[in-house]
Amino acid sequence: MEDYNPDDQLANLKNWWKQYGNALIAGIIIGLVLLAGGNYWKQYKIKRAEAASQIYENLLADFQQGKTDAVNQAAAKLMQDYDATPYAGKSALLMARQRFEANDIAGTRTHLEWAMKNASETHVQHSARLRLARLFLDQGETASALALVQIKDTNGFISEYEEIQGDVLLAQGDRDGARRAYQVAIDNITRSSSYLQVLTMKRDNLGSEKAP
Repeated sequence: MEDYNPDDQLANLKNWWKQYGNALIAGIIIGLVLLAGGNYWKQYKIKRAEAASQIYENLLADFQQGKTDAVNQAAAKLMQDYDATPYAGKSALLMARQRFEANDIAGTRTHLEWAMKNASETHVQHSARLRLARLFLDQGETASALALVQIKDTNGFISEYEEIQGDVLLAQGDRDGARRAYQVAIDNITRSSSYLQVLTMKRDNLGSEKAP
C-alpha cells in the first residue's frame, strides 16, 4: 500500500486546476449570467404585461366615455409596442367595433385582419375571423367569407363557423348545403343555449332536403 503524500496530492490538485480551472470558472460565470438573464427576462415580461394591462384599462374607460382620439392612441400603442400581450388583440377587436359603428368598413376590416393574424389568444383570433367572415358576407363577398370559415381547426367554435357557412351557402343559392351546415351547427351547440332556437329556425325555414 502506497503511503499518503500530501505534497503529491497538492501537486495533482495544482495540475488539475491548471488544466481545468479556467473552464470551470467560465462555466460558473455563464451559469450565473444565464440565471440572471432568465430572472431579468421574467421580470421584464411581468412589467410589460402590467403596463399593457393599465393601458388597456384606460382604453376601456375612454371608450365608455366616447373619447375616440384617446382610444385610437392607446390601441395603436398596444398593437405596436405590446403586440405580444393579450391586450393588443383585444384592442384590435375593440377598434374594429369602433370603426364599424362609424361605418368605416375598410378600417373595420384592417383591425379584424390584424387581430386574426397577430392576437396572442386563440379565441381572439377566432372571434376576429368570424367577424371578418360576417363582414365579407354583409358586403356580398361570399367567396371570401366562405374561405375564412372553411378551416379544420375551429377550436371549439365549430357551431359559429358552421352557422356562417350556412348563411354564405344560402346567399349563394345552395339551400341544401346551407341546411346541412345549420344542422352541424345545431349538433355542436350546447342544448341549454338560447341560440339553439335561432339555428333550428334557420334550418327549418329551408324545408326538407331535395332527393338526388
